Amino acid sequence: MSFLFKDFKKRFYSKFNDYEIFDGLEFNYFKVALEGVKVDYSHKGKFSKSIFYNEIIYKLFFFSNWFKKLLNGSLKIFYSHLAIAKKHIKPDYLILDPGRFVKNFNGEPVPIYFLNLFQSLKKDNSVFFVSENKIDGYHDFHDVYSDLSLLGNSIKHHYSHNLRKELNEVFLKIKWNSTFNESDLENIKCAFQKFYNEAIFWLKILDVLQPCKIYMICHYHKEGLIYAAKKLNIKLIEFQHGLIAKSDIFYNFPNEISIIKNDCLFPDEFRAYGNYWIGVLNEGNFLNQEKIKLVDYYLYYRTKLNTNEANYFHSFVNNKKIILVTTQTFLSSNFIKYIDELIKILDEDYCVIIKPHPKENINQYIKYNNVKNILVSEISIEFLLSKADIHITMYSTTAFDALRHGLATFYIYSENQMDYINELYNIIGGEILYDYSIKPWLIENKKSISSDEFFYQK
Repeated sequence: MSFLFKDFKKRFYSKFNDYEIFDGLEFNYFKVALEGVKVDYSHKGKFSKSIFYNEIIYKLFFFSNWFKKLLNGSLKIFYSHLAIAKKHIKPDYLILDPGRFVKNFNGEPVPIYFLNLFQSLKKDNSVFFVSENKIDGYHDFHDVYSDLSLLGNSIKHHYSHNLRKELNEVFLKIKWNSTFNESDLENIKCAFQKFYNEAIFWLKILDVLQPCKIYMICHYHKEGLIYAAKKLNIKLIEFQHGLIAKSDIFYNFPNEISIIKNDCLFPDEFRAYGNYWIGVLNEGNFLNQEKIKLVDYYLYYRTKLNTNEANYFHSFVNNKKIILVTTQTFLSSNFIKYIDELIKILDEDYCVIIKPHPKENINQYIKYNNVKNILVSEISIEFLLSKADIHITMYSTTAFDALRHGLATFYIYSENQMDYINELYNIIGGEILYDYSIKPWLIENKKSISSDEFFYQK
């Protein structure tokens, strides 16, 4: 089975002839279905699909689930969310951070995505700053919503009944007017259930909080939040999280999307940190051009090390040339395969620094901890790029980040990722490492494009 994005999209969109099969009363749920088939929820373990029970069975299920959540303390935690929200009612901004972090100069964990915006906005505005994941040691979040997908079948909102009914009706339209197979349909059911859970959670929170605007990243997987915000007339703005590829499943849509009458659960506006990305989004039938705006590069980064980091870094490098490998989520096996081959051909005057993705478990690379001239590091990526002689990745945003430091990138060949790899190669140049036994430092690879189009800064 092919995992190329173009093949997935071709297969998905070939399963139906009319987007109206995804229409509900106000919203079109094609993006929720798309997410379900892409993520393949049905193969990720047991997944409740209780919103598809008949009303009597659902009421019994709801009461049973509510009682379990009451006993295990989950409902108590949820009501603490509401209590915290009531203390910050009607903020100018609700910022939803994903909870990815790096360490600042003092070695303290700080959020990557919205720290700078939060610190800037709070000077003159009221801001409710929450995260989807806890960052141990960081204390400026007002709350953490790590349970937002878990409570939909144990809490109620006055939209609950009608939303369940609507999703059932839409699912039946999909089932009888498409050629999705049984596995696809199960995944769509799972996605509808996840959407419902999150929509009810957010309806309850936003009803109490009543923010003027919401800032977030990644509209995909957050359709429940978008639904709740739109139902309550709250403006929602997505900020660019990283690489946006022309082949992307969730930012590049068929032309037919533009004629869908119902709201497709896209954000109200988008903030991109470079003109190039705005061009990609305009071509992808994502949002109208006037809704996509340019913003300064807003992510947190640092370029200096503290004394302990500097001593450790320089003692490891010891005047060797640096090969920096920046990894990616869900692709650790690909990177390990390449790094294993790189070690075999490594010259004495080179060292390798492996920089795991912030969302990766660093222990996936623990096998390299005692390997000579190999370092698995959580040091600032901006610092590492400023010191690297060679940069290697697959299709990471770091290929664009490297441009700011005068570095061209080598891309590790992987057949299943060639959509993205070829796109990066065609946009910013570099070299694709088809043969893992070739020493990359023997290949001429010069930067051929400026970073200005990709990163706007005043």
